[in-house]
Amino acid sequence: MSVRGLVVSALLFGCAGTTEGAAVEPAHDSGAAADTTAEDTGTPAPSVEDTASTETTSVDSAVVDAAPDAEVGIADLCFSKISKSAGGKGPVYDKFSPTIASHCFGTNHQAIAGVEKVVFLGDSVTVGTPNVKHSLAADNAHFYRNKLAESLATKFSLNKGNLLDWGLWKSYDYLNGVGGKLESGDFKNCAKWGARTDDFLAGGNQLAKCFPSGSSDKKTLFVFTMGGNDISAITKMGADAAPAEVDAGYPTVWAAAKKMVKDLDDAIAWMQDPARFPKGSYVVMGNPFEFTDATGDVSSCPAAGLAGFKDWKKPEAQVAIVVHILEAYMDVAVKRKVDLVWMLEHFCGHGYVATKASSPPEGACFLGPGAPLWFDETCIHPNDDGHDAIYRFMKATVDE
Repeated sequence: MSVRGLVVSALLFGCAGTTEGAAVEPAHDSGAAADTTAEDTGTPAPSVEDTASTETTSVDSAVVDAAPDAEVGIADLCFSKISKSAGGKGPVYDKFSPTIASHCFGTNHQAIAGVEKVVFLGDSVTVGTPNVKHSLAADNAHFYRNKLAESLATKFSLNKGNLLDWGLWKSYDYLNGVGGKLESGDFKNCAKWGARTDDFLAGGNQLAKCFPSGSSDKKTLFVFTMGGNDISAITKMGADAAPAEVDAGYPTVWAAAKKMVKDLDDAIAWMQDPARFPKGSYVVMGNPFEFTDATGDVSSCPAAGLAGFKDWKKPEAQVAIVVHILEAYMDVAVKRKVDLVWMLEHFCGHGYVATKASSPPEGACFLGPGAPLWFDETCIHPNDDGHDAIYRFMKATVDE
């Protein structure tokens, strides 16, 4: 993921509001169907182009029982500690009426069962990247992708391929920014460093690379992180906007944001197309995170200074555009009945601002002194603890 996009003050969020609409699913056996429509991958929903910790998080049983009748918002259910410490206007997910998983890592719109093929897509967070601690491609056991793949292989009795192919699949190609091998057994990885949402179906053509025939006769689980590089490009576009563009309210930048969402929606429609996946498919995706703990303090991470950030002339427009994108991710998840993992919200408090503080910094997500850092020295990629967190979030989403 590019540096510029994930260190913008526009990713300030209060998860505001205590509105009605969010349903919370109590924990249930992963083999049981929670909803008779959960596995339906039929006609795609309408396009949404124009709509806008090492600790284990869970919803208190009393709150779960009370949720249908009480005005309890998602922030109070799942992010009460950070939503109270981090001020600012942010995404309000309640208005989309998502079904929230009991673990509170994200939604629970699917009863995932009988998976026969696993496909990873997205950006560098999914591919995995080198850092000071792990400089070799073979040193990859900490990647969320690899930890999740091992877990899914056991859960669904999937074939990992031979030892050599599996080892290459879990590694990455330094020169091309992709996995060391596209396919091993029942697993594929078409993610790439720097990818954007238009790389699903155009540009990098990730879906075409993973499915040369355009279809599969196996029930397929898609997992991806995507969006940080799009926000990066949008942030740069807004910072470099001409006066006429600024005065007009950034119409070109808004158009880019809406296209980003449409590209995401179109890709998920492709993944759910029953003509392509007659046995069905599932989608689990993460939203973009950032390292400043909702403060926008780029200087908190030393390497961020290399990015050359510039402020927007109208920062309130920057906030509005990024909030629109974050809310649109939820809108897509609800309308498509796929699952969204809240990486932004759960990484907040594990960035470079909060983890250096002994008391709550002004406007920052703060989980208390001693909260572990989840980012490596690149500022934008997860460290070992961060990858482990994403793995736990994704695994819990699949399991429930």
